[in-house]
Amino acid sequence: MPAGTLVHLGEQMSDEIHISVIDYGIETVTEGEPATVSDIPDQRADGTAVRWIHIAGLHDVAKIAEVGERFGIPALVLEDVLNTSCRPKIEEFVGGIFVLLRSLTDDPENQHVDLQQVAFVLLEDNVLLSFSEVPAAAFSPVRRRVRTGGGGRIRKAGGDYLLWALFDVVVDHYLRVTDAMDEALSNVDDRLQDRPEMVSAADISRLKSEVTALYRHIRPCREIASILNRADSPLIEATTEPYLRDLNDHAIQVVEAAEDLRETAASLRDFYHTAMSNRMNEVMKVLTCFSTIFLPLTFLAGIYGMNFEHMPELKWQGSYAVLWIVFVLTALGMFWLFRKKRWL
Repeated sequence: MPAGTLVHLGEQMSDEIHISVIDYGIETVTEGEPATVSDIPDQRADGTAVRWIHIAGLHDVAKIAEVGERFGIPALVLEDVLNTSCRPKIEEFVGGIFVLLRSLTDDPENQHVDLQQVAFVLLEDNVLLSFSEVPAAAFSPVRRRVRTGGGGRIRKAGGDYLLWALFDVVVDHYLRVTDAMDEALSNVDDRLQDRPEMVSAADISRLKSEVTALYRHIRPCREIASILNRADSPLIEATTEPYLRDLNDHAIQVVEAAEDLRETAASLRDFYHTAMSNRMNEVMKVLTCFSTIFLPLTFLAGIYGMNFEHMPELKWQGSYAVLWIVFVLTALGMFWLFRKKRWL
């Protein structure tokens, strides 16, 4: 299809599109949940300087197209918003900045990581639009700051600061997920140190696949944060630049953490194979030693199992007992020799 064709690509994760509008300033906050895009008011309430419009649900192409037409968002940007497999990116267009990310939220109780695409479009006049596949619980702290932060920094700043706050929340969740994954790898490492036979190759392979996918989703945020930090855009105020530099540092930190996880997962797999190989070597060493101990006994039993008529030892009265004594002494002697050489 031609570039800019609006088609939803990905799993439908919500039944309907939910729209929320928050207009806020230093003293005033107003919220609304318009049923349709056309119900979004053109004018803000008195005393509000920033408008935050959040759209949860990306499957309704017609409504997303209506949003783009209403706020002048290019079709190529909307195409990336609708494509939930699109690589995270940042783009500048006339009158706006577009940021596309993956949001990762850890759920320790269910041992699950919620993955969804989130997008931000910063426009002129301090308007920020955010898009998510489902209502984004990760943005709840920012909503609370807007609602209760009378006189706070977020209520005094513009839409660029709101973009930083939402981006920073996403990166913070990256850190939580990497910490949880690091703990899971540490648990497996401890089990490998204590009882390597209790760890399966499937467990390590699953962890390695999860770490690889995690790194693939997290890695682009460092590039995006760096570009946003260097962006020479009239939409980014000078007062927000220190926060963007701090965001860039956090993005570098989380990507380095993800890289460490990849190396740890790879080393765990190598350690597992080494442990299994060593365990097999130990088993083979013990079996070999016992086979060697019984080798001279088998030799003696083979000699006296021959059916020659003239074998003088066969007519001795105590030959049977003597042969058993030789068997025992030979076995004990070889066992002592192996222990002395630390082969057993």
